[in-house]
Amino acid sequence: MIRSKTLPIERIGLARDALAGQVAVVTGAGQGIGREVVRALARLGAQVVIAELNEASGQETEAIIRQEGGQALFIRTDVSSEADVVALAERTHAAYGPVDILVNNAAVEPVASVLEMDVALWDRVIGVNLRGTFLTCKAFLPGMVERKCGIVVNMTSADAIPFMSAYIASKSGIAGFSESLAAEVGPQGVRVIAFTPGLVDTPGLRVAADDLTARLGMSRREFLGAVMPARRAALATVYLVAVLADEYHGEQVDGYSVLERAGLANAREADAQAAVASVAPVVVTARAVTVQEAAALCGRVQRVVSDTVAEFERFPVFVRPLVQRGLKVKSGQRAQDWPRTVAELAVQLRGMAAGDATAEAAFRAAYPRLRLLLEGLARYYRESPAEAARFTRDAAFIAEATRIANEREVAVR
Repeated sequence: MIRSKTLPIERIGLARDALAGQVAVVTGAGQGIGREVVRALARLGAQVVIAELNEASGQETEAIIRQEGGQALFIRTDVSSEADVVALAERTHAAYGPVDILVNNAAVEPVASVLEMDVALWDRVIGVNLRGTFLTCKAFLPGMVERKCGIVVNMTSADAIPFMSAYIASKSGIAGFSESLAAEVGPQGVRVIAFTPGLVDTPGLRVAADDLTARLGMSRREFLGAVMPARRAALATVYLVAVLADEYHGEQVDGYSVLERAGLANAREADAQAAVASVAPVVVTARAVTVQEAAALCGRVQRVVSDTVAEFERFPVFVRPLVQRGLKVKSGQRAQDWPRTVAELAVQLRGMAAGDATAEAAFRAAYPRLRLLLEGLARYYRESPAEAARFTRDAAFIAEATRIANEREVAVR
């Protein structure tokens, strides 16, 4: 039996015919984010093509959309195969005509350390995730450029995750590819966006969760408590396509930022609230005292982040983009995003110290991603003296920069 839940498209203010007459291709659309994206696009009036390798899940997605009154076509596709992608483009054009929207969502995400990963697995990940994105863009862009319109959304990941090096490498490659591609086709009216939905609840993530959480020293509950529902990620995707494509052309944007722009300002909090029922009340014990100490330390980290952002503004204009990019690459966030992240953590810790179960739930939901972000920030401070040495040979300056960076790394850790 096919089961589906209604997508709350109306909550983000989009008319049911917002994409009427447009043709959309979504790769990896048989399950997870891809399935919810094609459902959302179809509800907005688009004719959708489900490019999926798994025949059973692709056919099920097609049936769900038709059951909901949409127009859909499943085409079995291995996006790493040039022949398959060429056939996908030909069959799509024959069925619906030129493509207006391309969402590159297909991905494989194995859990393995670099030392235990064989070359065939690495090649498969890069083949599906990165080569697949290139092949579909190469197949569908000519028509978009010719008509001087079209939108390409390439799914990426902002966070470096241990034991997922091939996946992260492919997603980082997609981010750079998207930025370069945007500069190439933007003048012809085509919009290209690298979209980072975040940690999303998908079948693939749940399969990876057992192995990954064991390696990271986390419980499955802690890890999955942080995830965004796939339907919410789909809402962000369609809003990005329908409203924000011009604004974010050539950039990388995350799911919660898009949802906030769509009017769901409390989306992050709502996801945390969903976990409240499963969280026991906080008892004021030695643990609560520890949380109070953590809240005080968080204030120190807030000052560290504030000082860092202020220092960036004092750099020469030609240097500023380099240091800002260095922070983003190593920590997983832009400089302007860090003050909000640490402020949210401070609010959660103060609430936990006061016995607030809602704050506890919000912290549990944020923890897996926050842990990775803070590890990245600590790494940034650890490596920043070496970066500073690239711009000056002043020994006294480098020594002082090293001292400050060490203090900041200690605070973050």
